[in-house]
Amino acid sequence: MNSKIASYFGFCVRSGKIAYGVDDIEKQKKSVFLIVIDEQLGASSTKAVLKAKEKFSCPLLVAKEGALAEALHKPAVKAAAIKDVHLAQAILSVMEDEPSLKIYGGND
Repeated sequence: MNSKIASYFGFCVRSGKIAYGVDDIEKQKKSVFLIVIDEQLGASSTKAVLKAKEKFSCPLLVAKEGALAEALHKPAVKAAAIKDVHLAQAILSVMEDEPSLKIYGGND
């Protein structure tokens, strides 16, 4: 991932404004502004994330295999939720320049 997006993910990690994994995303009560998943996330986990996307009315980004884990420096992470509105907006504002991220379109 490009350095800006990686930096924004780093800010999320340092500020504690991130939820890792499908289970943690499902446990959130409020304040999820962006969800990012790995394209290799399993079908049942993807279904759960889509429910969370609807619950929070937030965008869902799909990262190429391994890109999310690399950006977060956590090799096992395949789903993450950004819990800061400004950082979510910042990631969305620069994602056009990032070929490893795309907005979920329904049948991806």
